[in-house]
Parts: sequence; C-alpha cells; structure tokens
Amino acid sequence: MASATEKDPHGGLDFAWRVHGALDSWTGKVDTKASITLAIESAILGFVLSLSKKGERLAGLDGASDVAYHVGVGCLVAAVLFALLVVMPQLKRRQAKREWRKGMIYFGHLRHWKPADLAKQLKAKQAYEEQLAEQLVAMSKIAWKKHARLQWSVGFLIPGAAFLLFAILKS
Repeated sequence: MASATEKDPHGGLDFAWRVHGALDSWTGKVDTKASITLAIESAILGFVLSLSKKGERLAGLDGASDVAYHVGVGCLVAAVLFALLVVMPQLKRRQAKREWRKGMIYFGHLRHWKPADLAKQLKAKQAYEEQLAEQLVAMSKIAWKKHARLQWSVGFLIPGAAFLLFAILKS
C-alpha cells in the first residue's frame, strides 16, 4: 500500500491551491450578488424617498402607515449598510504592513517585497504550506463574513419592502 506522500508528493498543495481558487470564486460571486442587491436596495430607497417629498404619496402619513413607513425605511437603510459591508474591501492594512515578510501569497504582503528578495525567497521554498494554510483560513473568514452580511442585507430588504408596500397601499 502506498503512503500518503507517495500518492501526493506535494503534501496536499495541489488540493490547497484548488481550495484557494474556490474561495476566490466564492468571494467574487458574493461580491457580485451584493452589488446587484445593493443596486436594487438603492433603487427602492430612492423611489421611496422621492415619494416622501412634500405633496407626494408618502408625505404626511399617520397611524399604522407612518409606523410601517419608518420601519420599512429603517430596514432598507440597514439592508444597504450590510450590502456595502460585503463589497467593502477587507485589506487589513496595518496587519499587512507589519507582517509582510511572512507572506508571499496575499497581494497586501507581496506589494512590500523587492523583486530580487522575493525571487530568493521563492527559490528557498520556505514555509509554502504554512503560508497557504494561513491564507486559506483568512480567505475563508472573509468569505464567511461576506456571505453572512449579504444574508443580513436580504433579511432586512424583504421585511423593509413589505412594510413600505403596506405604507404605500394604506396611504
């Protein structure tokens, strides 16, 4: 029976790079979804605010319509904020500046290297697996946060739209 090293002489590096690619893809897809969601939320919010001007349909609401309007706008603003948090780049500038010598995968680290020094480090093949493992964990945390924030955004969008629809229909 062949040992794990004989089956995969790269010690799982090929698999790790495939996971890295998948994480990159998932992050890009959630950014795209959040951008679309943000556009929809912004359009709804703009439409509602235009209907809220003096003399328009949502100006001067009272009772349940007024409460529904304010709850709906509040939910929509929260939805927009969560969508913005998804698309906002997560660079961790200070940390990347402090720890750049430890990394050769993240562009925030790579930008500090001198090409000749990086070439030497790459030839030395020091700690690739550990760096890749750290990068996978970091990317996973970012992807998870982005997906959770998009979920919250849509979670606020749906009731917000429902409350606003109620306010419009009751006005």
